Amino acid sequence: MNNLDSISPTAWIVNNQMVNENQKPIEFRNHRFLIEPFDDMHHDIVVRKSAQVGFSVLAILKSMWLAKEKGINTIYVLPTQDIVKSFVQPKIDPLIVSNKSLADIITKDSVALKQVGQRFIHYKGSASQREAISTSADLLVIDEYDRCIDMNVLNTYDSRLQASEWGWRWRFSNPSAISFGVDALYQDSDQRHWFVKCSHCGHRWFMEFEKDPITMHHYVDAKRGIYACGKCDKEITDSDRRNGEWIQKYPSVDRHGYWFSQMMAPWVSAKRILEQQEESDIEFFYNFVLGKAYTPSDMVVNRETILRACAPSEIPRLQVVIGVDQNASEQIWVAGTPQGVFGHGKAKSWEEIEHMKLMWNAIVVCDPNPYSTMPKQMAKKYSDWYMCYFKAMDGMEIIQWKGSVVYADRTRLLDTVASEIAEARLLFREKPYALEDYIKDWSNIYRTTVEKEDGRIKSEWLKKEGKLSDYSFATAYMRIGIS
Repeated sequence: MNNLDSISPTAWIVNNQMVNENQKPIEFRNHRFLIEPFDDMHHDIVVRKSAQVGFSVLAILKSMWLAKEKGINTIYVLPTQDIVKSFVQPKIDPLIVSNKSLADIITKDSVALKQVGQRFIHYKGSASQREAISTSADLLVIDEYDRCIDMNVLNTYDSRLQASEWGWRWRFSNPSAISFGVDALYQDSDQRHWFVKCSHCGHRWFMEFEKDPITMHHYVDAKRGIYACGKCDKEITDSDRRNGEWIQKYPSVDRHGYWFSQMMAPWVSAKRILEQQEESDIEFFYNFVLGKAYTPSDMVVNRETILRACAPSEIPRLQVVIGVDQNASEQIWVAGTPQGVFGHGKAKSWEEIEHMKLMWNAIVVCDPNPYSTMPKQMAKKYSDWYMCYFKAMDGMEIIQWKGSVVYADRTRLLDTVASEIAEARLLFREKPYALEDYIKDWSNIYRTTVEKEDGRIKSEWLKKEGKLSDYSFATAYMRIGIS
């Protein structure tokens, strides 16, 4: 028994006839596409995945097998500590209770920690630096990578691998925006696709949603409600999809990247894919059904959209608003009027911001965090100096004024600013070459969808890992003042 268990994670599961958290046998006939990524022992693995393909259970078991057979300590990271609880208790704990082969090797069992023999699996959230600095490991697993809010915490977790001879990192997630998060990691991988052979004409290619006569990939035929061959247009059967194989697009790239779509799953019919297209908004459909990244065109703020909204000219310095974000060493400001943004920069002190305010007779809206002493002093000194705090709001409301404080719905505010830039309703009056640092900051923030604990989908703006986006927030504060 032990010899068979040590061959691979899949051999261990099959040999012990394991069941999932719902008491159903874990099988690889319909889940054949999971065998290769599950048995993959590469040091850097990325999985860009749809929902409901069975990958999370396999990732849990894989980390336990590594502790048992290879003596590897793992940090398993989820977006928040609350999600850790809602992940461990209904998913991991039932796995242990339902499988004697697991229960026999677990020597310590809590929500945050599972001890497998002499090794440990730590389940942690990504919102706290304190949690991240307290544990070292050989393997870092980041589940729902794109929904982890503080990328600086993920960098701290990454540093906990430095003392290990292994130093492995595996990241997987439903994707979010194009070229961010797991999509960016997948694009920089060997890009493995599940190739399916048509049983009628022998054409081998992977599945996409729409037909393309140039690439000739297999597709969903909406009229017939079937999966169809990209070459002969005949039906791609469940057996065809079941018996595919992983093919690398870039074999020489060291990172292993897998793309999972519900179109690969034999139990998901083409009609069900079409039903989900009708039932879901387009972001959810791409991210959670197709396993692909999606960015709405009116929510993209990049070089092209900013330069398209660039109309250099001297505008009167009337009704000026200065938006200010801050970090540990400086104040990042954007100044504008209802006619557009005329300046931006970085100040070394709040006195510099005060000087500009007096020079232009400007309203100031600022971020009071993380250092609130000077913003509070300025708000007491000037009746038109406001501190902005983010909070979720009901209905369609975006901002609420209360004395020297203004509350704003973060997502709706950034949505508004992004839409106005994309539609050239918020103009930039500086010369294009002067906007390079401003453009760079906007490229570090992206809009994504997050599934909450109650199952509802919510949009959020997240920062790219280890990057700054101060000018985007300074612009948002300026926009509040203009309103």
